[in-house]
Amino acid sequence: MALSPEDPLTEFVALLKAEGRRGVLGLDCGQGATGLRFVQSGIHFTGVDPSEENIHAARARGLEASVAPAGSLPFADSVFPSVWAVDALAGLPPEEWDDVVRELGRVAASGAPIAVVLPEGRQPEQDLPDQSPGFTVLRSPAPPA
Repeated sequence: MALSPEDPLTEFVALLKAEGRRGVLGLDCGQGATGLRFVQSGIHFTGVDPSEENIHAARARGLEASVAPAGSLPFADSVFPSVWAVDALAGLPPEEWDDVVRELGRVAASGAPIAVVLPEGRQPEQDLPDQSPGFTVLRSPAPPA
């Protein structure tokens, strides 16, 4: 599923509400501006960012946030009903993209929507549906039986 480039967050929130999802992990949450939009929309937000300065600013805004790199998240498997990671791959070297997408799939609940921007001409190796460049919603795979 592709999201509109005009306002992908509004479309993603509408998707979450339509599916009854009440929480989101925000990867590379920065100082929390996007997290506040989720909270104002009635979606519980948990943010992570590699910058301690950004996390301090996000917490000062009242957000739940932790310092963590994108490829090694401090959460159990399958705990988030959705993931917002639209900025996560852009600042990383290409050799790290697949590991980050796998990590997002690990922490997302089965079937959870994961919003990312896939760099032009690149798709992660993990078998996730609806893969195309741009604002894209991937779905977390079901755990192995």
